[in-house]
Amino acid sequence: MPGKEKILLALKNDEESRAFTAYLFGMGYETSIAKDGARALETAIAESPAIIIADSELSIISGERLFQILRNNPHTSKIPFLFVADAIIDVKGFRTGVDIFLVRPLNMEELHARIRQTLSVKESGGFTSGEIEGQLRQMSLADILQFLHLNKKEGVLKISSGDTAGSVYIKDGQICNAVTGGVEKEKALFRLLQWTDGKFEFLPSPIAVTRKIQTSTGNLLMEGMRQIDEFRKSSESFPGRKMTIKARVEESQLPEGLQPVVYEIFQLLKSFGRVEEIVENSTYTDYEVYKTILAMLSKGILEESKVKGESSSETIDFLTHDQSISIREKIISRFSDTHSLNYGKIFLISTSGNIVEGFIELCRRIPGFKITYKSASFTPTAKENPLGTIAVLKLYGGMDIHLFSIPTVKNMGPIWKSFSSNLIGLVLLWDEEGGKEIKEMVDAKQEILLQRRVPVVHVFADTAQDTDGGGHKKAFNLKYKKAFNLKLDEPIFKMDSEMIFEIFYALFSTLIKEDYVTT
Repeated sequence: MPGKEKILLALKNDEESRAFTAYLFGMGYETSIAKDGARALETAIAESPAIIIADSELSIISGERLFQILRNNPHTSKIPFLFVADAIIDVKGFRTGVDIFLVRPLNMEELHARIRQTLSVKESGGFTSGEIEGQLRQMSLADILQFLHLNKKEGVLKISSGDTAGSVYIKDGQICNAVTGGVEKEKALFRLLQWTDGKFEFLPSPIAVTRKIQTSTGNLLMEGMRQIDEFRKSSESFPGRKMTIKARVEESQLPEGLQPVVYEIFQLLKSFGRVEEIVENSTYTDYEVYKTILAMLSKGILEESKVKGESSSETIDFLTHDQSISIREKIISRFSDTHSLNYGKIFLISTSGNIVEGFIELCRRIPGFKITYKSASFTPTAKENPLGTIAVLKLYGGMDIHLFSIPTVKNMGPIWKSFSSNLIGLVLLWDEEGGKEIKEMVDAKQEILLQRRVPVVHVFADTAQDTDGGGHKKAFNLKYKKAFNLKLDEPIFKMDSEMIFEIFYALFSTLIKEDYVTT
C-alpha cells in the first residue's frame, strides 16, 4: 500500500474523475480535483502534488498550456505529468521518461500501474517508462508511425495483439526495421499495419540496429496501405494458403529479366510445397508473393500438386442435383435483394482460430469447395476466429454458399447483424479447452435465432472423448447437450473427415424441409 501521496486530477469528464478518485482513494492515495485548467494551476502551485493527471482538453487553460506554465515554475517544474487524451498530440517540453501520455480508453488498473511506476522512478532519481501508449482500435499503427515520423522520434514501438507481438525501430522519425513472427523489414511492417486490435507503446531509446528498410517513412506507409488494399481486393482470386504447388518447367527454362521474386519462389519450391510455406519463407511481402504465384499459375509455370487425401477420386457427392436446386429455390424465395440471389451465407462461430482452420481443411474433400482465406489475414493460433468469408461452396445450379467466420462470440450482436444478409445457417465449433466459452456461444446462437430462424449444427473438435467407451461418450453428449439446450435426439457431430459430409447434409436437409424467418 503506497503512502499518502497526493495526486491532482484534472479531467474533463466528471464521471471519469469521480471513478478515478474513488479507485485511487481505495489504493491509499489522496486526491485533489480540479474541474478546469485554471483551478488545476492554482491547486498545483498551492499543494505541489506528487503527480498531476491532466486531460489534454481542459477548459479555461488547456492541459498543454497548464503543462507549460507549471514546467516553467521552479516550484512545480519537477512534478511528473500524466496526460490523458482521446488521441496522441505533440506536447512541447514533454520529458521523455518523466512524463507519460496515455490514450483512452483507460482502466483503473492501467492508470494505477503507471502512477506507481512514475512515483517509484521519481523516488529512485531515474526515469525509464514509455512515452506514448494506447490501444490500436483508437489509433491505427499508420497514424502512430506518422506521428513519430513528423516529430523525428527515436526509439522502439512495441505492438501486441493477443499472443502475437511485433516491434518497429525508429531513428530520427525514419523506420529502420520491423520484426514480427520471425519475419522482418517491409514484410513484417505490412503485416503489422493490418492489426486493428491490440496495444502499442513507444519506448524512447538510442537505436543502434542496422537500417534494413531504406524507403522513407512516408513512401513506406503509402506503399504498405496500397498493398493491403490490393490484397483485400484480389483475395478471392489468390491461391489458398493450403494449396500445394509445383513447377512445370525447369528454372533454366525461365526467360531472363523476370522479377527477382520469381527466382526466389523457384528456389523455395525445392524445400517447400504449400503456398503458406512459400509465403512465410520468402523475403518479399505477402502481397508480392501471392500475386506472383497467381501469375505463375495462370501462365503455366506452376501448377497445383494434388497430395494424398486431396485427389478427386476421394471426394464424395453428398447432395443430388435436385437437392442443390431446392436449396437455391429456398434461398431465392426468402431474400428479395436481386443482387444477392446467387449466394447464401453460413456463419462459423468457434472458440479459436485453429479450430476454424481444422474444420475448413476437412471441407476440402467436398466437391465445389474453395478456401479463400490467406495467411496475411488469418492466424490459425489466434484465440479468436477471423472475420469474413474464408471459404465458398459452389452448388449445382449456380448457387454459392459462403462460409463466413465471426470473431469472438462475446458482444457479437453488432458484428453479426452487419454481415447477416442471406444468412441460411450456423455451425458452432468448440473443443474441451474452449468449454468455458460455451455460454457465450449459446448467447450468440440465441440472439441470432431470435432475429432469424436458421438451421444450426453443433460440432465438437476433439475425438479423445471416444476412447473411454460408450458410457463416457454418453455422459459427454449429455453434458454438451445440456450446455447448448439441445433435445436428446439432436446430434452433436464429431469433427473428422468422414463426418464432415454429415454435418453439411444435416444443415442443408433441415434448410430444405423447414421454414425460417428473415428480418
